[in-house]
Amino acid sequence: MSKINAIDRFLNPQSIAIVGVSKDFTSISGKPIKNLIHHNYKGKIYPVNPKYDEIEEIPCYPSLLDIPGEVDVALIAVASKRMLQILEECKTKKIHHLVLFGSGFAEVGEEGRKLQEQVLKKAKEAGIHILGPNCVGLLNVKKSIPMGFATSFETEKGFQPGNVGFASQSGAIGFSLFGLAQEENIGFSYIVNTGNQMDIHSLDCIEYMLEDKDTQVVAGYLEGIPDGEMLIGISKTSKRLNKPVILLKSGRSEIGRQAALSHTASLTGSEETFQAIAKQYGFISVNDVDDMIDAMKVFRRGKKTAGNRVVTISNSGAAGIAMADYSEVLGLEMVRMSAETAREIKAIIPPYGSALNPIDVTAQALKEQHILTDTLEILINDQDIDAIVFQTTFGGELGKKICQKIAEIDKLTDKPILVTITGTSELTGEGRAILQEAGIPVFSTSYKTMLALKYLVDFSAFCRKEDAGLQVPENQPNAKSGDMSGIWTEERVKEELSKLDIRVPKGTLIKDRSHLEAVEEHLQYPVVCKVISRDVLHKTDAGGVKINIQNSLQLENAFDGILQSVKQYAPDAKIEGILAEEMFQDEGIEMFIGVKQDPQFGPLIVCGLGGIFIEVLKDASIRRAPVSKQEAFDMLKELKGYPLLEGTRGKKKRDVSALTEAIVQVSQFAAQHKEKISEMDINPLWVFEDGKGIAALDGIIIWKNGVESTVSAGTI
Repeated sequence: MSKINAIDRFLNPQSIAIVGVSKDFTSISGKPIKNLIHHNYKGKIYPVNPKYDEIEEIPCYPSLLDIPGEVDVALIAVASKRMLQILEECKTKKIHHLVLFGSGFAEVGEEGRKLQEQVLKKAKEAGIHILGPNCVGLLNVKKSIPMGFATSFETEKGFQPGNVGFASQSGAIGFSLFGLAQEENIGFSYIVNTGNQMDIHSLDCIEYMLEDKDTQVVAGYLEGIPDGEMLIGISKTSKRLNKPVILLKSGRSEIGRQAALSHTASLTGSEETFQAIAKQYGFISVNDVDDMIDAMKVFRRGKKTAGNRVVTISNSGAAGIAMADYSEVLGLEMVRMSAETAREIKAIIPPYGSALNPIDVTAQALKEQHILTDTLEILINDQDIDAIVFQTTFGGELGKKICQKIAEIDKLTDKPILVTITGTSELTGEGRAILQEAGIPVFSTSYKTMLALKYLVDFSAFCRKEDAGLQVPENQPNAKSGDMSGIWTEERVKEELSKLDIRVPKGTLIKDRSHLEAVEEHLQYPVVCKVISRDVLHKTDAGGVKINIQNSLQLENAFDGILQSVKQYAPDAKIEGILAEEMFQDEGIEMFIGVKQDPQFGPLIVCGLGGIFIEVLKDASIRRAPVSKQEAFDMLKELKGYPLLEGTRGKKKRDVSALTEAIVQVSQFAAQHKEKISEMDINPLWVFEDGKGIAALDGIIIWKNGVESTVSAGTI
């Protein structure tokens, strides 16, 4: 049975066994049966514990083998050391779906890891799927089936069904968020806690929920990425179905990464890489639980934006200013309204108000509440507006009436309307409830509102974006397969870059002093000399670079000086030669293009300011390879140093088009050799004036079997 089918059975069981059940309903092993009874589970319940004959008049069985009927799901509340025995009983009884509550597996160290491997191997041999261990359970909200001991299961109000699905590696965070979201009137379809993810993991559950017809928004709390390729596939499904995936990933700091490892045995991966992947593939990456709930609010309504053009209405000038400030920071455009729209609004609001954006209807709306809602009706008909943010401080009966009117207007338009209501629950609670019931996202502060709108705008843009069809061309220049090993030094890398139509300086390799005279046959002065050695990757640090060499005497001195410096720096380094190259006279901006193999996502393409600035400024942009030309351009625009390419303080614009094309070519090369490449670095890459192209001045490639270079003594 596939994992997707298994998850469906987990969430829709006709019968549930509880192994290790207790009559103490306050205990972890007693709460699962209490919760099923409390929420009127319609299927069969089979308690398993030899200590009891019955629990709440439900017959209790000594073992799984004594149960008379079939069991769809078994909830296991026994010590980890008993798991191998339990698996034997499940195999005999043909029980194929287990939820493991207990800890004591990979998260506790080597002994636990070995036990987890044994359990998983035995489970696979028996065709058994496992949720957990270290799991508090799962919940089918639509059918009100709680399977576990989460505190949220003990609600007296029941569960509110809806269109949000949530998979969480952490049970505590997952079900506490669920409880908080329910208080905000957010309904769910399913909640699944995956724990240690021995078998079924968070991405499996997200994939299932995306395909569920009743689930329109999917969220996940992750402590690690179990399968990078699967996450990319989920992005494609998200886009195809127009269903957003909201992700909260922990383990951003070093301490956080260590905690995640001990918590659920997760390798969290690079935070920088994760954020780059989220941006590239349309995931909504949030910072905390509050942000995730706010994202759920704005997406569950199902509306999208046609762009990022925003208009705000408020009865407070200060609130309008705050929303304008946040819009600029978040990349939202406070659009200038058409003359006709401004004229109509001006006719409604008091003369001392403002018909500009942000629109200030003033406190006069206290007396004439139609001012706010009439303004809203005008704005929904303006095609140059993509989203409307409505802010009010009004509570009581007036606030309630305004909210009722907003709910009515919202039904008439596909344009998203977001509402900020500032004030206490006592004064504004009834109005909030009206909006929540209508599915209109309502927030307590301007910042939370604008951030939620940013999430919506970004995902809407991702859905509108045409797929680039990023396949590596069949005619992509291909290195000889037998040559893709070890470390490629600058000379060999530049041969490959030339095949990719990336310009490199003219040059010749000096292998000994007898070759010095040949330099003048190939090059004109001035020239640059650089050491070529697999054992000296940072040439400048080793004194292995000499520039602006003007004649043959300086060339000889440079040759001797480089050899002496390098041998002092790395006495055992094997030197292949000294590369002499033409020295460009045109002024260029130093950039770099790099490739880094990520264990989860494969080759990543990186670009930024080059030379020494790569270490000092750390101004870089990342994408997964390959990238389209538009994505390459977007990478450049993200850089703080991008204005240098556009031309500043009288400097001319640089050849951005040539630079983006080079990023594309390198990304395709990396994708073509994704199984073999470890690292690639072109630094510096000079970018000349617009129309004059680029030039790669240095480069290195490290193949996966050449991360540790062989150091041997040698001279030339």
